[in-house]
Formats: sequence, C-alpha cells, structure tokens
Amino acid sequence: MSISASGRRLDVFRAIIERGGVNAAADWLGISQPSVTAHVRALEKELGASLFLRRRGHKNEPTAAGEALFSYACQSASHRTELSDQLRRLGAESVNVLSIAVQRNVANYAMPRGLASFLRTNPAARISIHSETQEAVADLYKSGRVDAAILFADGSLSDTPLIIGRQKLVLVANAGHPLARRRNIPVEDLAAYAFVGSLDKSRFSGLIRRALNSIGLRDYRVILHLQDSVAVKNAALHGIGIACTLWNVVETEVSDGRLVLLDIRQQLPSLLVEAVVRPNIDSIGLWQSLLETLKRELVVP
Repeated sequence: MSISASGRRLDVFRAIIERGGVNAAADWLGISQPSVTAHVRALEKELGASLFLRRRGHKNEPTAAGEALFSYACQSASHRTELSDQLRRLGAESVNVLSIAVQRNVANYAMPRGLASFLRTNPAARISIHSETQEAVADLYKSGRVDAAILFADGSLSDTPLIIGRQKLVLVANAGHPLARRRNIPVEDLAAYAFVGSLDKSRFSGLIRRALNSIGLRDYRVILHLQDSVAVKNAALHGIGIACTLWNVVETEVSDGRLVLLDIRQQLPSLLVEAVVRPNIDSIGLWQSLLETLKRELVVP
C-alpha cells in the first residue's frame, strides 16, 4: 500500500483525530463538514481501507489502518514543518550573503574602512570579496560567479556605468630622482625619464595611459611592466623609474619621505569607480546599503 495523499488531506484527517470528530475538525480548519468528510472518503479510496469504525458506540474511533495513517500524518506534518523552517532560514541567510569581484587596488586600499563600518552596523551580513585585476573582475561578473562587481570604469561591463566614486592618480619617484626637488614640472620634461607601470596591454595600464595622454604626455618610456601596484610602487622606491599610480597606494611612502610626489603643471584626472550588480539577487537590499557606505570612502578629493 502506497500513500500519495496531499499534505492538506493528511492535515484534515489528523484534525479529526486530534479534535475528536468531523464537526470539530471542520470548525478548527474553517471548512465545511461535507468537505472534511470528502477528504476522508478520498483517503479511504486511495488506501483501499476504512479509517474509522462505523458501528454504534465507536464514533470517530480509528481502525488499525486509521491509526497507522495518523502516525504517518503526524510524521509528515513534522517533516514539513522542519523543511519550512529550514527554507525560511536559508531565505533569511540569502538576503545577507553577497559575493563581489573588486579591482584589487580598490579592494586593498579604498574599501577596508568602509567595509569595517558597514559590517559593524550589519552583523548578519556575509560578504565575499574577490580581489582581482580589471580583466578578472569583468570575467567573474560576466560568468555569473559573483553577484556584483566594483572596478575602474573602462566600458567593459556597461555603456552607462553607475559611478560610485573616483580615485586620485599621482606621479611619484624615489627621493633621489632628478625631478624630486623640482616644482611646476612641465610635461615635456617628464618624457625624458623612464617610467615603471602595469603590464603592457592590460586594462589598468590602458587607463593609466589615457590619463597621461590627457595631460599631453604621450611619448614616455615604460622600462619595467609589473602586474600589481605594490610591485610598481616598490620599483619606484628602488629608483627604477617614475610611477603613475593611485594616491592611496603610495600615501604612506610619500608621508614618510621614501617617495616624492612630483609637482607637475597639469593635474592628472582621477579614475572613476563603477559598480554593477546582477538583477534580482536576494541580497539587493544589502548591496544597496553597502554602496551607500562605500561611496563615502571611494571619493578622494
């Protein structure tokens, strides 16, 4: 004998036993007495057995089959409650879970303070940050492996990006560099010296190149290409060449005098920071709240 009865039908049968009769069950469930009786008849037809003793003096007394079905109905109700509770917990967790691919300079230098502030006021949040290159951030987002992405605006993810901040670009050199003590340096003088920078043809190096081109510096020599900004900074520290990099990457070294901020006539443009999010994610509210916090940290005057 197999049982394929719906949860509703089992609940009606269980109510008859627990409430002491068809009328009491109908009142409890808020349905009509004929409807309760119809559920019982359908169960008996499916099982091929009577569920109640139908003789004088045995009103609403379950048969052996009825007792077995009552036990099954109670277990089924318990399992459904457990499942419902588990799904509710999972649903509650999903609105607090967020995975984000973030350009590594933003992740390592611009976001930590904002993240700390956000997590203090949102203790239930569970955020995963993938700190990657521009290219890897775009790939992670496009492949659907993350919910959202934060990177420097380069047109790779959106023609109409949501700009959430900007990061200041500077030119720095070793304290012993010939330009270190000069003021109001013209662009053409910069071209006489070697540069260190990001990997050639990477998207980040393209952003740096456009920034330098915008102030009129087009013919400059990059003698060492490196994958990340820390390596570029270290190369500048060792006097290998001038570095065009983000202010927050070199702020400490400039403050303690190990690097010098070159005083150039034209001001470099800032890099814009954009954010994209996959539509209809459960944690969209968490994402929007996080963005509001990060916006206060991602704008450098």
